[in-house]
Amino acid sequence: MAITATGWLITSDVVHEAAFRIDIPEQDRGKWVLSYLPTNRRLSRNQAMAGMVLAEMIVLEQPHPAGLDHEVAQLHATELDCTLHDVMSLLALRAPAGSTEPEPPVDPTDDRLRSAAALAHGLSSWAA
Repeated sequence: MAITATGWLITSDVVHEAAFRIDIPEQDRGKWVLSYLPTNRRLSRNQAMAGMVLAEMIVLEQPHPAGLDHEVAQLHATELDCTLHDVMSLLALRAPAGSTEPEPPVDPTDDRLRSAAALAHGLSSWAA
């Protein structure tokens, strides 16, 4: 679990979520927004950090048989004024569609498979 925090951005190398500080001149300047919460939610820096830690806990503990430490996770969710179920649901809605298993390697000599893989990853393909 590696969370990187600066004065204006909190990111994770585990989850594709982030928190950022609002710096435009308005009443919420200095407050934080967490990417998986509704955009009208304004947080303190500590709440934003708790939200990032919670997201990592949920994602990292899914494949393990011991599971999630529900008490600690619930404490982080409470700090966000959410239930643990709500946070898990919001993260699930933002998760990439499809299998969690890694994709098999593509044979670089098979143009048909290479094109299909490119299309699956959202790249454009044109035939001449």
